[in-house]
Amino acid sequence: QARLFKPPRDCSGWPGSVSDPFESRWVGGEQAGRQPKPMSGERRRTSKSIWRLRCIERPEIGNSLEHPVRLIIFDFDETLTLVTLMTSNGSYNEEQMGWAREVNFESPWVEGSRVEKLHAMLTELAHGKDGQCRVLAILTRNGSASGVSAVINLMKVANLDTHFACVWSMPTKPTAKCGAYQVDGEWHFFDPPVRVGHDHKADVLQRIAADPTAWFPQMAIKTAASARLALQLNALKVEQIVLVDDQRANFQSESGSHVLRYCKVARYDAEYRSFGFMRDMGGIGAHDDADYEALKRFVEDPWMCKDTFMVRCQERDFEGSEARRPVKLVVFDFDETLTMATFMPEEPDFSTKIGWTPDSISEWSKSDLVKYNFESPWTDGSRVYKLRSLLRSLASSDDGGRIARLCARLRRLHQVASRSSEARMLAVLTKNEQGVVAVLNLLLLAGLADHFSAIWTIPARASGPNGAYRVGKRWKTFNPPVDMVPEHKADVLHNVARDPAKWFPQFDLEGASEAYPGLVGLRVENIVLVDDERANFRSPLEEEAKVMRYCKVARYDKEYRNCGALNQMGGIGAHSDADYATLKSFVESPWDFPYENMMAKSLRENSKQSTGPTAPPADGIQMHRSQTESSLFRDTSANETSDRPKAPRVRRSPSLGHSISLQHAATMSTPTMSHQLEGSSLTPGPPSA
Repeated sequence: QARLFKPPRDCSGWPGSVSDPFESRWVGGEQAGRQPKPMSGERRRTSKSIWRLRCIERPEIGNSLEHPVRLIIFDFDETLTLVTLMTSNGSYNEEQMGWAREVNFESPWVEGSRVEKLHAMLTELAHGKDGQCRVLAILTRNGSASGVSAVINLMKVANLDTHFACVWSMPTKPTAKCGAYQVDGEWHFFDPPVRVGHDHKADVLQRIAADPTAWFPQMAIKTAASARLALQLNALKVEQIVLVDDQRANFQSESGSHVLRYCKVARYDAEYRSFGFMRDMGGIGAHDDADYEALKRFVEDPWMCKDTFMVRCQERDFEGSEARRPVKLVVFDFDETLTMATFMPEEPDFSTKIGWTPDSISEWSKSDLVKYNFESPWTDGSRVYKLRSLLRSLASSDDGGRIARLCARLRRLHQVASRSSEARMLAVLTKNEQGVVAVLNLLLLAGLADHFSAIWTIPARASGPNGAYRVGKRWKTFNPPVDMVPEHKADVLHNVARDPAKWFPQFDLEGASEAYPGLVGLRVENIVLVDDERANFRSPLEEEAKVMRYCKVARYDKEYRNCGALNQMGGIGAHSDADYATLKSFVESPWDFPYENMMAKSLRENSKQSTGPTAPPADGIQMHRSQTESSLFRDTSANETSDRPKAPRVRRSPSLGHSISLQHAATMSTPTMSHQLEGSSLTPGPPSA
């Protein structure tokens, strides 16, 4: 049951776009959206985390080092595409290709070409830096009447089809083939056993693992490429498959089957180009380039993303690790690491005036800001109090180095080297877009700021300071050299180690070498990064800067207070007080938390498969957004549970009896949105319930 509408007549204002060549209508799938209900009193939840994909390995896998990833299966609609808009017959002429590539694959919210980034990511997934070769495929519920050929044709407009061995469509269609496989750059159509068994992706993955030859017909063809494919998929296990999808319901079936390794792509509502309000969009990297690195890192080391609510600490192998150098600097992320979820007032002084406090007419009270940002409803006692105790124990001194100076004198007198007595410095490195003053003010309100010596924000902001440092109880702003360093936390920390004085201005003060001994002779292995974003531990740039010691904070989706369901939450100790003890033990003895021991390395080497290189990408409107379970127009007959909207977040005020929105602050504001298709034009519909 398709709804019809026409594309915009003029798209010439879009970067890299061409004029609309389509004379006939596009087709939309089922369940047209509705005009959003107006929101009042918007408040921002400030973090980009809700835009990012989330990767999970279920604990049932056990010793996951024995099961390297060998097959990666992608959903198509709103996973590879941002939104799926197809011609009615599923084919494209030369004039239509540029426009189709633009609206389906290119993101207006990030710089650069998303298609080029997808090409780079898919190439690295197939031939990872870890030496593991992998097979890529697509499993989709795209509802085009043309079947799987429509998906392949749309992939071809961006030359993305070259990366995939097979494409499968479900459920079966009586008039079109539901499968296609690629041999030497040519696609051949067939009918995989989709109709056998339960109609759910988790069940299909079980059947693929049980009999790969039924799903990859090219394995039976006597060519070198087919022989390599057969070797890659020989004795395949479901534990070795990753599913990348924007529908959470696809990871667990009613039959009891569930996907053991998966990446959940963020869904969102947005004003999209000239289409207006569109609902349930998606797409890897649609809002944040961190998605590409996160997916690559997960496929290489899925065991680092165990589905647990506890922190995970690691020390990498590095030259000189046997010397067991002590931790001198602990750097914390802010959003979803120190906070549970970051909510900030919109008052201008909050982001510009150090020491801001809410007054009687402020939208937030001090207690509510502390409660919503820092306190956990899932543990006993005050999380803020526990954080203070943790930070106090991680640093040897709260008063700017008094104990450190005393220890230095004792060492000179007794010539005793005592690692445990050295003061550690604590700092915050954040990407929060409200700026360093806003972050500092939240820490001040919670009584946490005095434990830190500096706060830095990236990327560089021209509109305000990018850093703040503490001398005694007083905070001052400054500009660290963030504009001279790549915009990645690993690169920043390497720069901090090379020239700490530029990041800690108090280090230039008289007597600073005694007050801050941790900064003398600082190495990158003396630094611990505590963060909820795994992609922040290794830079994607050619130099591949790495954080040698780090602690990954768990992320999760959960009903939070009276805000409803919030996604991509985090926070040290949010669910377990064991986090504090684990982090403290790691900082004291990071060598007790090795990244991989020799046995793990041996297992990994033995499980590698060797294959040839991936073929390079080949060279290369009437459209419809097809009826698909993950489309703008959701197929309501499908057995699935729709994801809750990502934003705005709503905090319900019991005293006023109305809702106050808590909206995510990212590159663009996050509207709740949808649209109604009426006749052949795109028009707003009634407010949603």
